[in-house]
Amino acid sequence: MLRTTTIIAFLACCLTVAFAQNSADPQSQNRPTEDQPAPPQPIRVSSEVMLGLVEHKAMPIYPDEAMRKGIQGDVVFKVRLDETGKMVSRALVAGDPLLVTASVGALRNTRFRPYLFNGAAVSVESQLGFHFSMEKNAGGINGHVECITSIPDPPTS
Repeated sequence: MLRTTTIIAFLACCLTVAFAQNSADPQSQNRPTEDQPAPPQPIRVSSEVMLGLVEHKAMPIYPDEAMRKGIQGDVVFKVRLDETGKMVSRALVAGDPLLVTASVGALRNTRFRPYLFNGAAVSVESQLGFHFSMEKNAGGINGHVECITSIPDPPTS
């Protein structure tokens, strides 16, 4: 009887320790180990490289209200593509709200090819933008929209 009680107590202690180890730090299961490397960070590429990945480009339409108000300038987004070339995030860096609205729709409809690094598709991030300008002519005002081909990195503080 004493032997059975000792074995049951021992098993109960082992189970308690096992459960405590599994639930003590739930984040530890998500941490990378030597066997499990950390997920790769996106590779930062220039806007020129990102434009080279475009399969289907959608351009914004210059908003009539922005033309009436004489609003022109640049709209810049920070974008991230996953390994398949799908845009997984975009964040506004700069731009007038009227021009931003038109730009978001165009950016949403733009499609990219995957970026290959050493033969493997990887996640990338960059900045993309549109330049809105107007010119007066005999018939009125014409609005032009172009992709910004070179966006300098903002100064680091």
